[in-house]
Amino acid sequence: MLPLPPTKFKENTVYLIGGGSGDPSYLTLEAHSILSQAEVVLHDMYLEALEVFYPNSEWIHVGKKKGIHSKKQSEINDLLVNYAKSGKKTVRLKAGDLSFFARSSEELNALRENNISSELIPGISSPQLLAKKLNESLTHRESARSISYWSGYWDKEISPVDIPNTEAHIIFMGHSRIFDIIDKFLQAGKPPETSFIIGSNLGRETNEVIVTNLREAKSVLTKNNFINPLLIAIGLNHINEAKEIFTIES
Repeated sequence: MLPLPPTKFKENTVYLIGGGSGDPSYLTLEAHSILSQAEVVLHDMYLEALEVFYPNSEWIHVGKKKGIHSKKQSEINDLLVNYAKSGKKTVRLKAGDLSFFARSSEELNALRENNISSELIPGISSPQLLAKKLNESLTHRESARSISYWSGYWDKEISPVDIPNTEAHIIFMGHSRIFDIIDKFLQAGKPPETSFIIGSNLGRETNEVIVTNLREAKSVLTKNNFINPLLIAIGLNHINEAKEIFTIES
């Protein structure tokens, strides 16, 4: 089999790459090709393990999580622009995929305003890693024909998302509001036996997935100390057809 030709790093271009969970086996071939040519990599939290595979570039941690911001978003934007203007082959490496709550638009707008080209290279997102762990599709033509992806984070400035009218739901960034999310679904009339799945640290050795239902969810959460990054899946009833609570061990 002939080797695939490498993707050429274009001049005056910043590449935004989805780094998945930080496991190199989840990088696309295109992502690997561009990272191999990069001179500067501005990376998110949880992606430090990839640095050893690309030792010829400078790695700069700019990750954020609740309560911990190594760099403000405006600072990240400025770094991308300044490195690109200096002629460095610059990559913005983001956890998961670029299109799910990654603040990619803000960085892309900053590059456009400075006449710097950009290209996006998709990555593996946590819902796909959840499906891999469960060894099951997230959709089902009889019971989960519609699925929504939304943010479970809200504060004084950001209002909570109204529950979308879909059969199944994938909720990012819901760790701090997880009990409120359970209450929202029950108050909205979702049956207590509705499947409730928690995926923690997906795609890493310490990952954990628990499948339960809305009725038992608070009890399960109280007994287990789940760590971020956390994904919540509600309404995937085809995965919990027997309506029995079970755990998938790491």
